[in-house]
Amino acid sequence: MKTLIVYAHPWDGSFNHFVLEKVEGLLKKQGKEVDVIDLNKDGFDPVMRPADLKVFAKGEYHDQLAKSYVEKLKEADELVLVFPIWWYGEPAILKGFYDKVLLKGQVYDQVDHQLQGLLKTKNAVILTTANIDKTIFGYLGDPINNILAGGILKTIGINKCDWMHCPTVHLEETRNKYLQEIETYFK
Repeated sequence: MKTLIVYAHPWDGSFNHFVLEKVEGLLKKQGKEVDVIDLNKDGFDPVMRPADLKVFAKGEYHDQLAKSYVEKLKEADELVLVFPIWWYGEPAILKGFYDKVLLKGQVYDQVDHQLQGLLKTKNAVILTTANIDKTIFGYLGDPINNILAGGILKTIGINKCDWMHCPTVHLEETRNKYLQEIETYFK
């Protein structure tokens, strides 16, 4: 079983980075092969440039890093996304990952006006941190569940997606509870 972790936080001293290392360790302990895409460490450019758009409609990549990412995604049996919530959504670098990596003909296609996922990856878990509770997302239309899990990931073929959220990342008690949830989930 191969797991791909996509990580989107710029600071390796962050709690998100600790979560990344914790999850990677738990998965390896299960005997799973783990591959990590660290968007910031890799220097991924999230901006769609004219050269990217020139080949976008063909499902091709100008950005070779984006092309390598889609190959890793195609090989994965499960996906883990680790990122902080900034302004009620993911960091720009992760949004750029969706824009530049998740191309038609690569991870989804359109058949009779229906979008159809092409990935063998059927399960995902989203791990987020913030200084807001999940209830606030409800007032905003629940963007993580509706747009990311129910829209983007479902479009590429991932139909089962769980979301775990640390609402007050600045509090040790909340961080510890979140880490316990993660440990329980990945056992």
